[in-house]
Amino acid sequence: MATSNIDKQSFGQAGAAYVKDAGAAIAGDFCAITSLDDATYLSAITWPEMNVHTDGSAINYSATLANSAATIPKGVTIYGQMTGFTLGAGRLIAYNAA
Repeated sequence: MATSNIDKQSFGQAGAAYVKDAGAAIAGDFCAITSLDDATYLSAITWPEMNVHTDGSAINYSATLANSAATIPKGVTIYGQMTGFTLGAGRLIAYNAA
């Protein structure tokens, strides 16, 4: 039986990037990002499907969210179709989309 793309993504079989250098701009097709530190945050992320509430009511449909300095706690995984990000601090694993 052939392995589906969703199975490959779920178990990291499509590959991943270990990122530890703050300021590193990473491009690619990613399906998930897992934080390895409590102080991990992204200073920018390109995620076309993300809807950003900028003032509590208005939604910014921009594909790139800059200055997203909210920390991602250790062990938390964010799922989506991300095409790039810049690490602000911490360490993470970005899983390749299959």
